[in-house]
This record gives sequence, structure tokens and C-alpha cells, in this order.
Amino acid sequence: MSPNEKGLSNAAYIKGDDGDSKRRKSDVELTDKDIDQQQDEEGRQQWTNQVEFLLSCVAMSVGLGNIWRFPFVAYENGGGAFLIPYIIVLVFIGKPLYYMELCLGQFASAGAVKIWEIAPAFKGVGYGQMIATSSVVTYYVSLMALTVYYFVASFNTVLPWSVCDDKWASEYCVHAHTNTSLLTYNMSLAKSSSEEY
Repeated sequence: MSPNEKGLSNAAYIKGDDGDSKRRKSDVELTDKDIDQQQDEEGRQQWTNQVEFLLSCVAMSVGLGNIWRFPFVAYENGGGAFLIPYIIVLVFIGKPLYYMELCLGQFASAGAVKIWEIAPAFKGVGYGQMIATSSVVTYYVSLMALTVYYFVASFNTVLPWSVCDDKWASEYCVHAHTNTSLLTYNMSLAKSSSEEY
């Protein structure tokens, strides 16, 4: 078996005057653990440039909630006035926590549960994050399925929610193009076809 197959460094051997390989006494054998650690360090992934890192941060920050949920929450809570407390909380709580999470993740190259080995008293925080993420995923998957369903349905020649269909519409359903002044029943009972759909 050659010295390299035994996990010994090449520097540990020198050729003597007689041509035989002799081991230096000052060098120490590398163990399997050292070799694995060395390979992990060499194989550790790095960002190729700053733009890739920035886009990764944007992808982590922006999601369906920014497009779908935030405008609704702002509308329900006072419109533009909602932005003042939102920005204050974002600057003093949201972004510092985001930055801390990013720094800890980059430093330790570990996930939310394993990172808390740095402070075992807070180990439950990692498990709490895992449980919270799991619960969010359950309803985000349903919302994404609905968005995909409506996206596919929007390719029909006639949009399904623009007309009242016998399968799902009630007797008070009103087509999108109906003149509501001609209706014979109370307008408070009428519902648009998109609302019923």
C-alpha cells in the first residue's frame, strides 16, 4: 500500500541516499477525520459574485405575501397610514433579525436547528422556526395551487368567472356584462359571477 493510500501526506516522505522512502519524524499522520474535514473545506460552496448573493437575498425576502397579502393588509389597516408603523417595525426589528439570521447562516453553514448549538439554551428557537415554517408551508402550498389553477383557467376564450355557470352559480348570480338595472329581484341579493366563482 502506498503512503497516499494510507492517508499520509506526500511531505511526510523523503527519498534517502539509497533511494528508499523514509518517513520524517516531525510529520504526523493524517487521520480519516482530518481528510474528511479537509475535503469538506475544499468542497464548501461559495458565492461566485456579489450579484448572485444579492439575488439570493432578494429571493429569500420576496414571496407571495409581498404581492398578494401585503396590499390587502395595508388596505384593511388604513392604507398609506399603515406604512408608517410597518416601516418602523421593518427598520428596527425585521431587518436586524434578517441580518442576524443571514450572518449566523453564513458563519456556521448550518440550518435553523443546528445553528443553535452555539447557545444550547436557545435550541428550542430552532425547533420553533422549523415548526412555524412547516405550518406556513401547509397553507402556502394551497394558495400556490389556487394561483396555478386560476392562471391555467385564465387561458380560456371565455373566462369562467365572467359568466354564471349552472354547475356552481346560484339564482342570484349576475353575469359580468348584465345590465343590473333590468333585474327583477332585490339588488342586495345579487352577486357577481366572479364573486361566486
